[in-house]
Amino acid sequence: MNLPEFLIDKLKLQYGQELTDEILNGYSRKRFTTFRVNTIKSNSEEIESILNALNIEFEKVSWSNDAFILKNAKESDIEELDIYKDGKIYLQNISSMLPPLFLDLKEDDVILDMCAS
Repeated sequence: MNLPEFLIDKLKLQYGQELTDEILNGYSRKRFTTFRVNTIKSNSEEIESILNALNIEFEKVSWSNDAFILKNAKESDIEELDIYKDGKIYLQNISSMLPPLFLDLKEDDVILDMCAS
């Protein structure tokens, strides 16, 4: 991925050349499709069973029983599956799964996710 030169210049100013190179390298790496299980409609065991039956290779995320990294399927492949269409899984980036783990949420709390908008 080629970023505009002005953005690269801003990154260098903010982070220095070494970290900017790491950031740029990160943009060029292959990203795996990731999702989490909607535990209201399904569970990890059911999803694992379905993925295995479909020969979709996956890795479980060490810090979440309900987060998966797919090794041989793209988002467009997953969007065709019933588990996606039925809302049993949510396509979601791993980093987006972290905030709820660290927030001390209470039942009546209201959260505005401005990154999703």
